[in-house]
Amino acid sequence: MASHKPVIGCNSGGLVETIKNGVMVFLCDPSPQEFSLAMSKFIQDPQMAERMGAEARQHVIESFSTKIFGPHSNQILVDIALGKRD
Repeated sequence: MASHKPVIGCNSGGLVETIKNGVMVFLCDPSPQEFSLAMSKFIQDPQMAERMGAEARQHVIESFSTKIFGPHSNQILVDIALGKRD
């Protein structure tokens, strides 16, 4: 995603919580048939793949860049060092 590329991923785990299916990624059941179907969509519509890649990159910038994620991570470490708990 950080490389301006759309993603094909398994429809489970942390990925499901951090992305928008059909906007920047295709989430699939973990089967060769599902993954090949998603790949064929990118092959058949390169413009869609490009748009989804741009959306993926923007999502990374807005959610996981060092500018955004860094201060959040730093605060967690400070809280741990000070013994604060949620």
